[in-house]
Amino acid sequence: MKQSKHSIIFIFLVGCSSNQSNLQTTSKQGLTVETKLIPTQELSNEQRPKQQAKPLPKQQAKPLPKQRAKPLPKQQAKPLPKQQAKPLPKQQAKPLPKQQAKPLPKQQAKPLPKQQVKPLPKQQAKPLPDDAKLLLPPTLPVLTPNIKAPKKFKHPLTDADKLIFMLGEDEKGLYLYGEGAIVEGAFDKFQLYINYYNNKNITLNRLMLHSPGGLVNEGLKMGGYIRQNSWTTDSDKHMKCYSACALIFAAGVKKRIQAGAEVGFHRPYDPVRPDTPEFIDIVYKQYKPYWHYIQGSPALYDIFMKGYGREDMLILKADSIDQYMNVETY
Repeated sequence: MKQSKHSIIFIFLVGCSSNQSNLQTTSKQGLTVETKLIPTQELSNEQRPKQQAKPLPKQQAKPLPKQRAKPLPKQQAKPLPKQQAKPLPKQQAKPLPKQQAKPLPKQQAKPLPKQQVKPLPKQQAKPLPDDAKLLLPPTLPVLTPNIKAPKKFKHPLTDADKLIFMLGEDEKGLYLYGEGAIVEGAFDKFQLYINYYNNKNITLNRLMLHSPGGLVNEGLKMGGYIRQNSWTTDSDKHMKCYSACALIFAAGVKKRIQAGAEVGFHRPYDPVRPDTPEFIDIVYKQYKPYWHYIQGSPALYDIFMKGYGREDMLILKADSIDQYMNVETY
């Protein structure tokens, strides 16, 4: 009888004794199958066949598909509904009740006792000091040399033996004009002309002098008067004021000079005495009080007293004289 392909054989290996037995089983088709049980012997660990573990097939991890993040839908902020501020109800300020101020009781002021004011003694007002009149002209030096500009400077009045004065006038007004050598009696003649014109109601306060020089002390007396009475000294383009004349020009409280004019300074000297260092020192000291009185430049004094003797002269013109004195140029 053919066995059905659906029959199932169950084999049981049972550790038992040497006895063998037959088992009958019935298949699901109703067939009877004999199953022969074969006794087995226990195998030791060494007798058991070694089974190698089959390695599992390597599986490569499949990368996950990239997923792009979907952007969130933009949401526009909804504007809040505008709310109009409700105006506050107007409140009218209640006027405060008027209060009438009570008048203060009147008080009669008591009159102060009369005091007689003692009058101050009358004082005559003192005139303000004039810088030009603060000091009297200094004592004249003992030396009274007659000095003139060196001949090499060719003053047109080098050989003059007198000094003349006359009245002059320009856009600034009237002035006293003098020309010639400063000889003995020059200061007295200078004052004589001033008084003469004063008597004619002509007040003079400006001098123009065209001179090669002369007696130093006569020139210093004229310079002292000019400084004491606040005169102006002036030189127009035709003037050459040399030697002792320059000491008069420097005395002006105000000074004016026109382009072309020349003012020449040098040290006073004694024609019959040599210029030794001792004599130069004496001259320097004797004429310094006058220079201080007319407020002359100390720097200019040192220059011409120490550096310019009888054969030389420091010539100052309109473009150089302002280094040493305040001068109006025109």
